[in-house]
Amino acid sequence: MDDRILRLYDEYTHAPMPRRTFLERLAALCGSTAAAVAILPLLDSNYAHAAIAPDDARLATERARYKGASGDIDAYVAMPKSGPGKRAAVIVIHENRGLSPHIQDVARRVALLGYTGIA
Repeated sequence: MDDRILRLYDEYTHAPMPRRTFLERLAALCGSTAAAVAILPLLDSNYAHAAIAPDDARLATERARYKGASGDIDAYVAMPKSGPGKRAAVIVIHENRGLSPHIQDVARRVALLGYTGIA
């Protein structure tokens, strides 16, 4: 997908932009209103399609809080319930949308691979 479309959607979701303006600019980038409408479902983040359920029986998950340089940092930790007591950790860095359900899902997928996922 054209990076200009992603930047436009990001601007629309994070800055005050009327929907009509967004759709007009999207149609201009896509070449037509029909193409713009066809692309809309691809832009929306549908968190319901997360691959690993938050209550998956194979995983232990918890919320954690760490001290940061400018204040406390909230984190999501996922790890396998079975396996070695000590294991490597993978730090999952989130995008500009914060600690979203998708990023928590990534931490759970990392945990299913045998690591501790910290997001």
